Amino acid sequence: MLALALVPGLALAGAGVTPSGPEVAENLLRIELHFDRPLTAPLDMAHVILLDSAGAPIPDAFLDLPLADRSGMQATLLLHPGRIKRGVGPNVALGPALRSGQPVTLRIDDPQLGRPLEQRWLVTAPLRQRIDPQQWTVQTARRGGRLPLRVVMPAALDGAATEQIAVQGPDGRRVPGIATLAAGEREWRFTPARRWRPGAYVLRIHPQLEDPQGNRLCSAFEENAQSAQRCEAEGELAFAIN
Repeated sequence: MLALALVPGLALAGAGVTPSGPEVAENLLRIELHFDRPLTAPLDMAHVILLDSAGAPIPDAFLDLPLADRSGMQATLLLHPGRIKRGVGPNVALGPALRSGQPVTLRIDDPQLGRPLEQRWLVTAPLRQRIDPQQWTVQTARRGGRLPLRVVMPAALDGAATEQIAVQGPDGRRVPGIATLAAGEREWRFTPARRWRPGAYVLRIHPQLEDPQGNRLCSAFEENAQSAQRCEAEGELAFAIN
């Protein structure tokens, strides 16, 4: 079995937000912030708001604390899971924070960012299925060249997907190269360090891969006891370069 260890990725240039595409699902769980320099203090959630279609703040949309990485270059905002999971108290009392068919705007004006950060999305129908690599489309490159391999997904992946998908070559070893996300995290691109050789290849997908809704390879976010399940089996998707 090919060992699929996580490798460090590069921070995005400039401050940015993922999901970066024009749409998010109604059951969006996670928003990732990427900064162009380390934050000197935790992000102040008093300066983080979601605005509805009328420009009014959506109350109780987020959990209180952002999750920052050790470098201070990234932070994750979690929407309140109790408003996402159907039949749970906050969902029954308040309904979902996001409403399908409506625009929503994220606005962050924490002074340490230097300037306000704003991202607008159209909210689409909820995505409540586990991630299924068999629904991905692999657009193979030609043998003898170094054009990127393109893998197109039906829905966006988490921003960490650059580090959680690997290519296994015909010799059974990991193909070295650089991975990026494009098209609002709906496309994974891989440029090999050396020219493509003909043969049978396999995409190896790390068990920790998630989408912005918290769906995983082994289960959807809303499945019973999902948080207690351990995704341990890698995903695989075979393709060939002729």
